[in-house]
Amino acid sequence: MASSRTKTAHFLPLPPLSIKTPPPQYRRPVVIITYSHQSDRSIVYDDSSMAYYIPAPIGSDLNYGFDNKVERNEDEDEHLDGLCDSLRHLEESTGSAQHGDGRGQRKGGIITWRGMITRIMTAPYNDREAWDMTAIALDGSVYIELYDPPDVKAKRRQDQSSWAWQTYMGYSFESFSAVPSVQEETDNDWPEGWGGNVNTNVQKHLQWCNVVRSAIGDIPLCLGGEVDCVRAEPGTSHPGLNKCVELKTNKVIENEKQEFTFHKKLLKHWAQSWLLGIPEIQVGFRDDSGILRNQRGFETEKIPRFIASIPSPRPPWTPNPCLHFLYAVLQLVLHHVLPTDPCLNCPHGRIKPEDPLPNATIWRFSFIPRRGCELYKVGELGIDEQNGRWGGMLKEDFVRWSMR
Repeated sequence: MASSRTKTAHFLPLPPLSIKTPPPQYRRPVVIITYSHQSDRSIVYDDSSMAYYIPAPIGSDLNYGFDNKVERNEDEDEHLDGLCDSLRHLEESTGSAQHGDGRGQRKGGIITWRGMITRIMTAPYNDREAWDMTAIALDGSVYIELYDPPDVKAKRRQDQSSWAWQTYMGYSFESFSAVPSVQEETDNDWPEGWGGNVNTNVQKHLQWCNVVRSAIGDIPLCLGGEVDCVRAEPGTSHPGLNKCVELKTNKVIENEKQEFTFHKKLLKHWAQSWLLGIPEIQVGFRDDSGILRNQRGFETEKIPRFIASIPSPRPPWTPNPCLHFLYAVLQLVLHHVLPTDPCLNCPHGRIKPEDPLPNATIWRFSFIPRRGCELYKVGELGIDEQNGRWGGMLKEDFVRWSMR
């Protein structure tokens, strides 16, 4: 890759946590397509992986099935493939003329996973974890993904190994709390409520994905994200975002310190669900032995008010700085990255099948805890020889289709 990192990066400081100015409005998300991952990671454009919520039996052992879990190969990086392929499928199956705006997203906006926007949005209250993201402009939109080089990935895998058991209990709670559309053959030895052995080959990344269109202020967003389950009769069709449920686990709260920690965790829970339009979060509380002791439901929309009502000199968090920072970061990215869209320099904005692809201009933005966000241009790259992707991010056939 031809490196050309600018000497002067564009820096955006964090907003004051006490900011009172009303933030840009976040538009209610609308589902434009859903898809399901199969056990081999293949995708089908239906709701066959949708699960139906049932309250997990109190007393469930969340350690159950640990030895039978199926692990996902973390070395296989799928980038934005599922999201991009679903947008392509949407246009090819319905026709852009019906939607009037191409692949389900409005031009001049952001296309990414819900998790990326969550990281940006919660950054004002993140004083420890730095992160980097890559941005590339294509066909009038900016695609964003986590920058995850091998050394960073290896360190994260090492750090997470000590939390493997706690992480598993989250997946176990999901299995106890949801009935899949297509159920495994029931084993007579399974405990009450168990929905099937944990397969992180689908659960750890995306199982049932909803792709939504939204916006913050005047910035269009197209986000993909996993939905755990829905409140509906098993076997019925997708009931809509207003019936979707997010599942979380937490250690039983026994003192003020643990309660404060949980209230801080609610920021991420709220952001994840709110961004995708999920109205309900069910939290299972387990003891040190992994036994489910109680469960509590939260209405996503009411969580900020609940946090604000906590008797304290200062609440653990408020949405204002989060939304202001999200909008400012995306504005910064769009302002600098969109003008480097190669479609702007192609005749009529399109290329022929036999033409070589123009290079992608690669940008990176980095979050520095307690300081802010830095955006800089990395360089230009066509098809990466190491992973065969345009700009190291997007599949060549998707890029050619976008520039057809």
